[in-house]
Amino acid sequence: MWQPARRATTASDGAQATAEVGLGTTVLGVLGLIVGPISLIGLLIWGGPVWAVLLGLSALAVLVAYIDPFR
Repeated sequence: MWQPARRATTASDGAQATAEVGLGTTVLGVLGLIVGPISLIGLLIWGGPVWAVLLGLSALAVLVAYIDPFR
């Protein structure tokens, strides 16, 4: 006689979990965008391998955030 109400399934049921998966790469990309110019300025002014490594790591972080393999 009385049937329990069915919950309608929509396309956005798993959207929150999916959005949280790529959040780490987004934060990594933002950190890369902050560290990149700072390390470039440091490399241009003082030189040295530390600034070059930081610049390379920040470029890699931005690339990983752009590709976003966890999406």
